[in-house]
Amino acid sequence: MTPIRGPLARVDRSREELAKAFLVRLIERASLDEIRELPTERIARELPELISDILKSVASNGSDPYKLDDAQVERAASLAGLRGGRDASVAEVARDVASLQAVLVKALREELAENDPEQFADAVEHLVDAAGAIQAAVTEELVRSRSRELESQANTDALTGLGNLRALQREIAHLLDLHKRYGHPFGLLLMDVDGLKRINDSHGHQAGDRVLMQVAMSVRRSIRSVDIAARIGGDEFCVLAPEQDAANALKLGERLNAAAAEEVATPDDPPVGLSIGAVSCPEHGTDAETLIDVADKAMYRAKAAGDGVALGEVPPAEVAEEAKT
Repeated sequence: MTPIRGPLARVDRSREELAKAFLVRLIERASLDEIRELPTERIARELPELISDILKSVASNGSDPYKLDDAQVERAASLAGLRGGRDASVAEVARDVASLQAVLVKALREELAENDPEQFADAVEHLVDAAGAIQAAVTEELVRSRSRELESQANTDALTGLGNLRALQREIAHLLDLHKRYGHPFGLLLMDVDGLKRINDSHGHQAGDRVLMQVAMSVRRSIRSVDIAARIGGDEFCVLAPEQDAANALKLGERLNAAAAEEVATPDDPPVGLSIGAVSCPEHGTDAETLIDVADKAMYRAKAAGDGVALGEVPPAEVAEEAKT
């Protein structure tokens, strides 16, 4: 047992009071809106354990304070969530860790400073290292979180929450690789929202945006969990259906069209509908350009005929032969 373990044990027993003292410091520099968003229950639950983590690291002088186990890293990362619904910055987290460190230094001073100044100095030195380990863990979690957020934003349509063109291109490439290697088929459906321009012209773009969000919702409710949906243009959507042939892709198109007719509400008549072109790999092609081109032509045939859904035309024999090889 190290000489400072006894006093540290007494400090550890007051960890809930120390957590309250830290929360007071946090509130003192927060705005009213930030105070309302503070997850006080989470702080009360997790912060005392985090304080114990730090004190244990201080007591274990001679060991590497930056070697935190998974549970300690998770508790340290919880400091990144102290801002409630608002993301914390690295600077804010650094101030939070500094405040926590100040609370612990004060507690150590009350236990050690008068009776043994040298032990107090040693404890504070180890405390600084332990707080640095906590701050490093929090910063790393913030960086990972922001990276995931940026990746999601880069692949997500901001209005509908579906994938965007970039995400769709990556998924098509993946499915084509699976077909080339294992022979797995997949369906591809291109969809155009009929009547959206009329809605935008008559009722404004906000009304048009609501229609697009309703279309996206109807698509989500109609596809399987393994299917991929994306908005790839102003009024164009696409669905990829793994392990589906042309006949099943056509059935999916009919289901999507019926769901949109049922769920999409428009400010006036006639209602907004979908024109859908359905194709599959390998029946209609084995590369992205061919599949999209055939689906696009089928979609415009459906629009011209008012049929809602049209199956892509099978390519000429020589192209079909190439698709088999």
